[in-house]
Amino acid sequence: MRNQYMAKVLVHNKVVTEAQVKAHWGEITDKKDIGQVLVDAGILPPPMYIKVLAFVKNLEAKNAAEGGAAPANTTGSASTSATAANAAAATPKPSAARFEAPPASSAPVAPAPQSAQSEGLQIEGNSSLYGEVSTSNVEVEAVAGLESTSISTVQVQAETEEESSEEESEKLPSRFAILTGEGTPVEAPEKIRPMTSISQMIAFARKFGATDIYLYADRPVVMRQSGALFVASDDVLDLSRINERLDEASKGFSDGYKIVVGKNFSKTIGLAGVGRARITVTWNGTNPSVSIRVIPQESTTLENLYLPTFCNQFTELNSGLVLVAGPAASGRSTTISTFAETIAANRDVYIQTVEKPIERVLQNPRGAIAQREVGLHVRSGVEGIELAMQSGADVILFDYLENMDELSMLLRASNAGALVFAVTAGNNIHALLSRLLSSVSTEKRTAFANSLAEQLKGIIVQHLIPIVQNQGQVLAVEAAKMNSTMANMLRRGEISQLSASISSQKDQGISLDDSLQKCVESGYIEGVEAWKRACDSRRFAAYRSQN
Repeated sequence: MRNQYMAKVLVHNKVVTEAQVKAHWGEITDKKDIGQVLVDAGILPPPMYIKVLAFVKNLEAKNAAEGGAAPANTTGSASTSATAANAAAATPKPSAARFEAPPASSAPVAPAPQSAQSEGLQIEGNSSLYGEVSTSNVEVEAVAGLESTSISTVQVQAETEEESSEEESEKLPSRFAILTGEGTPVEAPEKIRPMTSISQMIAFARKFGATDIYLYADRPVVMRQSGALFVASDDVLDLSRINERLDEASKGFSDGYKIVVGKNFSKTIGLAGVGRARITVTWNGTNPSVSIRVIPQESTTLENLYLPTFCNQFTELNSGLVLVAGPAASGRSTTISTFAETIAANRDVYIQTVEKPIERVLQNPRGAIAQREVGLHVRSGVEGIELAMQSGADVILFDYLENMDELSMLLRASNAGALVFAVTAGNNIHALLSRLLSSVSTEKRTAFANSLAEQLKGIIVQHLIPIVQNQGQVLAVEAAKMNSTMANMLRRGEISQLSASISSQKDQGISLDDSLQKCVESGYIEGVEAWKRACDSRRFAAYRSQN
């Protein structure tokens, strides 16, 4: 039972995932339990294994002392009918509530003495993680150093050797698989109504080229098309209709996530027949505000991105770091995905992605690809990058860069020989690099600048700007292929001189203001749109908004 107990404790306390346990379960031997297997695999830290092992041994000792007797709160010998009745009573009944209520907050309580009876982490009587069915109902103390957010039963569907094939044993559990949204296409309705399903709303958005859907209580459905908002329904949505839409969306979560009232989240859903979409929910009390980003189903080409020609050279790199920045909804994820799929179509490579969350499912016809989601397949961005390095990935896509630990690990990966594309924030190259350097302490800044200058091969900062008369969107970019002159400026911290250097590169760089100027002169965008986004707004002062 040691392996079953240890697996339950690890998964229940969210130290490892069910997928990781299942993937390494077959490696258990008489001399090596599941904890040691996970330590050898680099998944479980050795200090944590020591804590869990001590906890499990204590549990085994208690169970042995009781001689396998019934729990203390059970009296008399259990007949067959009594056992059945107890099992039925212990089985949780379906809740009538649509979503789980958030746990009630309470003042912290000091831990009880070791000898006192106290409520703690419970391994309840349900099917064991693997192997024979267990009917244990053992109360145990919480493990110091582990975080337990609930005492819900850990349930994993057990498989017998006869039912599981060799191919199935290599796959992640279904709840950890990526839902692609494939299936019979959902027909788009002619009109959006309050009872229109979320699948039909997404189908409607795809049909008319809308990128976003917004749902708010007591308001009509609003969508975004070509960067502009429009009302998509005549009638307003009440709270019950929005809850119904969320209930439908929850069926598309790969990890079985349960929506909790008051808990904000942003996750990707895959609904049969309409593909994948990213749903973000924020709560005002018990009222949810829902935004849905429609993820493109088809891959695109570098030519269709309309990036400067020299940016295509980034796909020819064997190693190094390429940063793709810009404001939200500027197509950054699409850009790095296109780079990766272009590389995959032209040479044999192993690609790994680390995403927050996974958006579009990528293709690699000549090599292999592994897409991992933070919170689903790995616990952190740093862990995802480490896993990619350990598995020998040729190309790493990282979306989205949030802290210096992640950037430092990406620099290590590129220095080790991987080609890394990373999405981050920044409206222009000067602002991006200034923010990165200022995020490092003064004593470490020089070393960081040297490392960044050595590994950084290119930067793209992109803006999607509405075309005149709402005819779509056009891409304006500031981009540069790093050369020795720019690298030396970065080492010396002379970021303010980079803009002039980029403009002087001609066929190896373009400033944002030059790109905006071309868009205005070609008639794609209004001058005021260039004025809003320019690094030097004086260049477009004649177009300044009078509002």
